[in-house]
Order: sequence, then structure tokens, then C-alpha cells
Amino acid sequence: MFCSNCGHKNKETARFCIDCGQPLDRITRLHKQKKRNKLQAAILSLLLIGTGFAAAQLTEEKAVQTASFEATANNAEPLSQEPVQKTAPQPEAKEKTAIIQETLQKVFTIKTNETSGTGFLFTDSGILVTNAHVVAGNADLLVRNAEGQEQPGQVIGISVIEDVALIKVEAYNGNAPLEIDHNESIVGTEVIAFGSPSGFENSASIGYVTGTHRDFEHNFVYKDMYQIDAQLAPGSSGGPLVDAATGKVIAINSIQYTDGVSIGFSIPMHTVDGLLTKWLNNPMPQEEIEQILEDSHDNDWRSSNGD
Repeated sequence: MFCSNCGHKNKETARFCIDCGQPLDRITRLHKQKKRNKLQAAILSLLLIGTGFAAAQLTEEKAVQTASFEATANNAEPLSQEPVQKTAPQPEAKEKTAIIQETLQKVFTIKTNETSGTGFLFTDSGILVTNAHVVAGNADLLVRNAEGQEQPGQVIGISVIEDVALIKVEAYNGNAPLEIDHNESIVGTEVIAFGSPSGFENSASIGYVTGTHRDFEHNFVYKDMYQIDAQLAPGSSGGPLVDAATGKVIAINSIQYTDGVSIGFSIPMHTVDGLLTKWLNNPMPQEEIEQILEDSHDNDWRSSNGD
């Protein structure tokens, strides 16, 4: 065994160097400690390298996830392999204020020699829809718009059974009409009733469809009527009942029932589609219309329908 202090060779069993007296077992222990220190340093280095590699992997994965989240938030394609499912945007419901303002431009007060009612633009050829009892007994009509301008109107279709009529106003030829909803509405549908109740022209009242399929006879045969809680009054007849979400006409305001409470009834558009289309394609003979108007004056349709 060589002495690490002086380099002298000693016996393997010697505990001290015979040349310098340095203990040989301490040197051995120091030598072994150095070896252990080197081994621990090597193991620690490997651990640090392994930890660093794992941390690098986690950092990379987190970066990918962050980029994927940011890309998704900005409607961009994420970095993941799976594509993002995109849904088509849903059309937003119109604001009630906009619906009221747009609709009032196409709603008119119908003046006769004795009374007044309401009508609305049905086609771009200047055709208005109203109730038959609004024009009863009057061949001469004045149709007044929201600005107060009056134009002459002529009845081109009227029913003695169903309370509807068509009026032709040449001055409104080319004007865009209101959009019609030909489907049946359900109880709970929010609605806006337009008209000239009690002479207050260009009025709108908000409510709901509170009943459907109401059948009764009152000078006319009313079928599948909508019951509504939107306020009606004499002068409202013939005005459009509009879906508050879409702005489309779903019915014609026709009758107000008062017996402690006020209940309105409107004729659904889908129940009179066929009749109105028939008159549009083949207007009634003027002689027939004049006879109906004359007879209606004698029967006084207006008094029993609130106008």
C-alpha cells in the first residue's frame, strides 16, 4: 500500500507509513469518501438532467395547450389534431321598437262617412287588408297614412260570411307590404296590436296570445280565432296583429269583448289565405261589392263589432 503523503510503499497490513508516520487507514477512508462524493455527484447530475428534461416536456405541453386555448378563443384553428365544432350563428330577434316603427309606416287609418278603422299593406300593388265591418255601407273611402296624408281607396273584395275585405289604393302601388306569417301561432306568443283605438291613430299595444281555436258567430262566422290580451278598442278593427319576435303579421284584429274585462279576438291569417288570394287573382265584380255594401248598411255590421 503506497502512502498518499510521501509515496512510500508499505505492507498491506500496515496502519502507519514507516517512512512519514501518516496513518494509512485515514488516507484510505478519504480516498473512499472521494469516490463516494464523485458517485453522488454523478447520480445528482443524472437526476437534474432527468428533471430538466421532464420540466421541458411539461413546459412544451403547457405552451401547446395555451396556444390551443388562445386559438379557440379567437375563432382560429387550435393546435390539437381534433377540429373544433363550429355552430352557425342564430338570427337575432328584432327589437320591439324597430318592429313598431317599421310596421306603423305600413298601417293606415280607414275613414268612411260614418266611422273609422284600420288596414295594413298586404301586397306591393297597393292592396290593403281590413275587416268587412270597417267598410260596411261605404263605397267611398279615405285611407290616411302615418304622416296624415289621405288617399282614396276602393273595395275590391268583401265577404258577408268572413269579416275580411281588400281595399285598392293606387297611390301605394310599389310600396313594400308587411310580411305575413302563414303558420299557426301558439298560446304564449308575444304580440303587438296596431290600429287607431278610440281615434288615437298610429297606436301599438303589446300583449300575448292567450287562447286559440275560438269559434263563434257575431254577424260573421269566426273560426279558429286568436284570443289576445293586447288592448283593442273601436277603431282597432282591421289592424295587424304582429309577432313581437319576428315582426310578421299573424292575424287581423277584429273584435273586442267587454264584460267586466276586455278581451280581444283576431282572425288568423292562415284561415283567410285562400279567400284573399282568390280576390287578388280575380277581384269581385263592382256591382256585387256595391250590393254587399248597401245590404251591410241596413244590417249595421259596425254597431255589433265595435266600430
